[in-house]
Amino acid sequence: MKPDVATTPPAPETTAATVSSVSPGYDALKRAGDVLGAGVGLLFLFPVFVAISALIVLDSRGPVLHRRRVLARQAYREGETPRTFDAFKFRTMIPGADEWLEQNPAAHTEYRKQYKLPADPRVTRIGGWLRRTSLDELPQLINVLRGQMSLVGPRIITPPELSHYGDHAAKLITVIPGLTGWWQVSGRSGVSYAERVRLDMWYIDNRTLRLDWRILIRTIAVVFQRYGAY
Repeated sequence: MKPDVATTPPAPETTAATVSSVSPGYDALKRAGDVLGAGVGLLFLFPVFVAISALIVLDSRGPVLHRRRVLARQAYREGETPRTFDAFKFRTMIPGADEWLEQNPAAHTEYRKQYKLPADPRVTRIGGWLRRTSLDELPQLINVLRGQMSLVGPRIITPPELSHYGDHAAKLITVIPGLTGWWQVSGRSGVSYAERVRLDMWYIDNRTLRLDWRILIRTIAVVFQRYGAY
């Protein structure tokens, strides 16, 4: 069964000044869960990391890991230069993928709409499989262990994407981004960008440990269904 976006409560109107609070102890307990979950995950998934790395090397030249420069959690005001960090992923594209995009204006224009390309010609054979199974995101467990990400949170975004959040921009990056989140279990790539913004804001306003656990469980189901992935 496909995730049901329609059942998601509407996000309240919020601005940069209205950052929601969480229950006492939420951040500490969430961080403890992140460290435990990421640590155990990296330990038990080590053979999977080795196997995927070998497949990437055999499939195409280039590094095994891709570093995506994304926004870090911070107090932010419009006009400031936001802080960033490298989010790790298994490489799924050909070398020089960004240069290819710049040299193809039509594809670049389409990419800027959703920051994704359906049937992206830059994706390698192994890369396509990694994306469909979401295995390409496993290295972000390293970011979780470092404290740069959480197992559950708003989605990671690049600096140019922040403009899509309008008045919600400052609010978004006061919350640590997640390996998975509310939008991933509500349609993934099948959700419009405006809907992603709304889902992120709803999560920030309603986040609890119970909701985080619910999202983790639903993530497993969504990944196995491969719904909305490309």
